[in-house]
Amino acid sequence: MNILVVGYTYIKDSQRATFSFYPRPENVFFLLPEIWKARYGKVIYHGPKEKNTFLTKTYFYHSRYPFIGGLLKGWMPNFPFILWRLKRKHNIKLVYSCSEPILLTTLYLAFWTKLIGIKFLSYSWENIPYEKKYASGLKKFILRLTLFFSDGLICGTWKCKDIHRPYMKNKPIAVFPMNGLDPDFFKRQSGPKFFRGMNLDDKTVFSFAGAVDRRKGVHVIIDAFPKVLKELPSAHLIIVGSGDNDAVIQEKIEKLNLSGQITRIPWIEHSEVIKLFSISDIFLYPSIPYQGWEEQFGYAMAEASLTGLPIISTLSGSIKDVVKDGKTGILVSPNDPEALAQAMIRLGKDKEFRLSLGQAGREYMTSKLSHKVIAGKFHDFFESIINEK
Repeated sequence: MNILVVGYTYIKDSQRATFSFYPRPENVFFLLPEIWKARYGKVIYHGPKEKNTFLTKTYFYHSRYPFIGGLLKGWMPNFPFILWRLKRKHNIKLVYSCSEPILLTTLYLAFWTKLIGIKFLSYSWENIPYEKKYASGLKKFILRLTLFFSDGLICGTWKCKDIHRPYMKNKPIAVFPMNGLDPDFFKRQSGPKFFRGMNLDDKTVFSFAGAVDRRKGVHVIIDAFPKVLKELPSAHLIIVGSGDNDAVIQEKIEKLNLSGQITRIPWIEHSEVIKLFSISDIFLYPSIPYQGWEEQFGYAMAEASLTGLPIISTLSGSIKDVVKDGKTGILVSPNDPEALAQAMIRLGKDKEFRLSLGQAGREYMTSKLSHKVIAGKFHDFFESIINEK
């Protein structure tokens, strides 16, 4: 049964890798952008020239366009013509789109897929009820119409499934992440704690990797860190990433005289992430609710946990799907520097406890989020949709 996977998300090698574990990977075809601009054009991805992969012009790279916002993000105008040819040549039975069902882009894909006579699935990470998030009748209309054309839906979290169930009636909904991870790649490296010219052997290293935006809560780490240093003078913090809150974070660091205890790195290669995790003792991800958004999954936490790091995060969004409180990490109230500091101090002082959390995290992620596990879930759900009368 041949499948067509559509969407800019899978332009990244690491996210397509899951499908190499598909029971019959030759049955999976990709339609991807020729070029994709991420982080508002700061990072450019070029579509891969691989077997079973087709490239097309794709427009609207972010969600901050005037009037339309992100409604047309990832729009592929030539999709109907390409799908028609692929159906005739490769007998495509199902189109899976990784874009949210509330976008005009997804509605466009769903409409043409059904018109051409092929089954359609979309994907969602949404974890805030649409009634709370959107006042616009247009977006609700797009959502209902897209799901009307859909034969099923894949949700990234259980909260997402609960939100969409009223819109899906008796249509099937599956729950699993958009891609898995490689346990062999995300494996802690042994050796001295050297990183970017720093010798951190005598330090208790806390790290954060992700967008330095308000919603990720990096400012909460900075507010908590002076208290941590009083109880744990060996603490050192590494912040990897950049974003809208860069200036605020830097100002806080300087105001609190923390420059010697905090290292900032704007960006690192994916291969260097393993080195960061390997020299870290604890991974921080204090995400907060912000402007109608809450953390939808947090792959950085999943990667760190798979590498064997204990996680300190927050009781926000769908983080509980990734971090098991008291078992693979500690979850605290969002936007609470005191609670975050206490969790950091507790793990910083108790090596045995943090190692046990890290080991449990790796075991949990390997059993739930490996490429092979997620590929199997895709296969089973795709087959059930294709074979449904």
